[in-house]
Amino acid sequence: MLPAMALVAPAPRDDRMVEARWRGKPTCPRCGSESSTQVGGGGREWRRWRCGKCRKRYAVTTGTVMHATKLAPNDWITIVELEAPDPPAIAASIGVSRVTARRIADLLVPVAGLSSAARLARLLGRRQLTAPCRDPWLVAPVPAPLRIQENPLDHLSAGTKATLNSLRARPFGATAAKLAALSGLSYSHTTRVLADLKRRGWVEHTVKPVQHGYKLRPVGLWAFTLSDSCMRVLAFLRDRPTLSTTEPDDRVPARFWRNFWSGASGEELRISLHGLHIAETLIAGRDPAARAWALGTLPISVLRECRALRGCDMGTPARLLDAELERRETAA
Repeated sequence: MLPAMALVAPAPRDDRMVEARWRGKPTCPRCGSESSTQVGGGGREWRRWRCGKCRKRYAVTTGTVMHATKLAPNDWITIVELEAPDPPAIAASIGVSRVTARRIADLLVPVAGLSSAARLARLLGRRQLTAPCRDPWLVAPVPAPLRIQENPLDHLSAGTKATLNSLRARPFGATAAKLAALSGLSYSHTTRVLADLKRRGWVEHTVKPVQHGYKLRPVGLWAFTLSDSCMRVLAFLRDRPTLSTTEPDDRVPARFWRNFWSGASGEELRISLHGLHIAETLIAGRDPAARAWALGTLPISVLRECRALRGCDMGTPARLLDAELERRETAA
C-alpha cells in the first residue's frame, strides 16, 4: 500500500501585495485594527479578512486604486515590473483591451520612475495619492463669461467626453464606427454613449446620401443638434491632443483632419503618397482655410491632376486652381 501523501495548500497569490501594504500583517483599512480573521476558502486569488473590532470585511486592495479590480494579483505584479508600462506593453503582457490598458497606464503615471517594489507600495497606498487633481477634459483657463462652479462636465463619464470631442472634430457628421476609432472606445460603448447623448438632446442621428466613388449611398451619421445646453458643454470641453504641435512637412495639419471623415484618417495621410486625394478633398470641400492651405502647399503637379477631376473642373474650385497654377507658372 502506498504511503499517504500530505496535501500541501498552494501559497496565496496576493502575498506580495500583503507584504507591500501591511508588511505581512493584515490591518483593517476602516479602523486600523490588526485583529482580523481570514474568511472564505483558501483557493481565492484575492483573500478576504473580517476585522475583529468593526466586523467589516476587506481585502488588500480595499480603499486603493485597485479596489474591486477584476485582474488577478499576478497581473498587477507583471504590470508594475514592466520597464515601460505604456498601454501597448500592458495590453500585450496581460491580454487586456486597449481601453483597460490605457486606464491602468493612467494609474501608473504618478509612480513613473520608481522601482517595481515602490510602484506596488504606492498603488496600495491611499487612493488620494494617485487621484487626478482636476478633470483633464476641462479647458484651462475657463472662458471669462463662464464660471468653474457651473461646470457641466462634472457628471459626464470619460467615454461621453471622448465621444463629444470626436463629434466636434466631425462638424458634418460621422458614423458610430468612425467615432469609436477616434475616441478609442469600443463600438458597443460608443453606441451606448450616443444613445444617451440623443436622450439629452445634444446629438441626432440622420441618414444622408454620401459620395462613394461615382455613386451616392445612404449612411447613418451622428451630428450635434447645437442646442443651448450642448453648446454650453462644448464651451467647457478641452480638445484631446492628437499629435505634437510640430508637424512634418509631408503631413496634413491636424486642424484639417476633420475634413477626412470618410476613407483614410487625416493623421495617416501623407502628401507624397496621397497628394491627389488630399487636393480633391480640401479644394472641393467647404473649409476655406483648408482650401487655402492645399492651394498654397501641395505640389504643382498634384494641382494639375486635381484640375481634371470631377468636382474640380468647374465652379469655384476650377477658378481657384486656374489662378494658383497661373501664379506659380508665372513665378517660375
